[in-house]
Amino acid sequence: MSVYKDVNNLMEHFLSKTAFAFLFAHTLRAADLAPLLQPILEESKLPSIAAALVVGDKIESAGAVGLRKVGSAAKVTVDDKYHLGSCTKTMTATLTAMLVKEGVLTWQTTIGDVLKSGIHKEFKDVTIEQLLAHVGGFPKECPPEIWAQAHADQGKLSPIRQRQKFAKALLDRKPDYAPGTTTVYSNQGYAVAGVMLETLANKPWEDLMREKIFKPLDMKSAGFRAPKPDQPWGHKDNTPVDGDNPDAIGPAGTVHASIGDWAKFARYHLQNKDAKLHSTLPNSGKHGVGGWLVHDMPGMGGHCVQMVGSNTMWMAVMWILPGKNTAVVVTTNSAAANAFATCDKVVVRLLQESSK
Repeated sequence: MSVYKDVNNLMEHFLSKTAFAFLFAHTLRAADLAPLLQPILEESKLPSIAAALVVGDKIESAGAVGLRKVGSAAKVTVDDKYHLGSCTKTMTATLTAMLVKEGVLTWQTTIGDVLKSGIHKEFKDVTIEQLLAHVGGFPKECPPEIWAQAHADQGKLSPIRQRQKFAKALLDRKPDYAPGTTTVYSNQGYAVAGVMLETLANKPWEDLMREKIFKPLDMKSAGFRAPKPDQPWGHKDNTPVDGDNPDAIGPAGTVHASIGDWAKFARYHLQNKDAKLHSTLPNSGKHGVGGWLVHDMPGMGGHCVQMVGSNTMWMAVMWILPGKNTAVVVTTNSAAANAFATCDKVVVRLLQESSK
């Protein structure tokens, strides 16, 4: 997403130098964030906003305000489920790290090691860590005919079979660029990484996520693709939309969860920093092996990681600040032009309020 390019500028715009000096002095006193979120929601005109603040090993505060769906009177709650879009990538990378520790694969396991046939020769030596850091040779946009087939297969094939078919079509082609030479943000690379994990563990990616991440972290609300209609709806141009991307790219961006459960995932990473997941690769720029963007921002405590997710109908923003022992997650059920800036504004307000 193009918003990645402006992360530092946006944060510095919202956070004054004075605010930098006082951030994180104390934890937020109020458990319910609704009073803080409501005026921001009204100014933004988005359908709803949900947010949570993590300090150390505690979820200090959480809140949700607004409507599940424009045109409906149903209000959101902190238990409602929001689509996390590409923030799913951080979970797929975390799953990979867990399977590496279990000996299922190594960071240097290649596509050719796992998927033995039907692979263009220039893809065979691409490693799992290269896929996660977006230097694997895959395009930013999926080839139209492959994308159309993925949508056509949705609901007709099992998720694992959809991904196998999707990966085969991608891997039969020549890489868009020489793997390892540059960085191109790609859902396609994560889909292939997911197929590698499924093949090695002999389980669907969804089952692995439930077993390794959702259940251990008590993320009871977590699931896949857009939440059911009795939950918040995504919006395009202020119009409710009941839809999502196909399971073919599940590992790149189809998880949903309540704001509190997403905060549990952020808390896990605040408490369990994995050096590999916080690292970048040659030519990967800010794209980290952990599926997020890796920054060095003095005002945010130095080293920190951040991710933005959207399936074009929702927006989700996550910041993990190890130097400040703090994490923030914010989401909205819209991908309007101001959705990203509004989420980042909430991040800044939470950090400012926590210093009072």
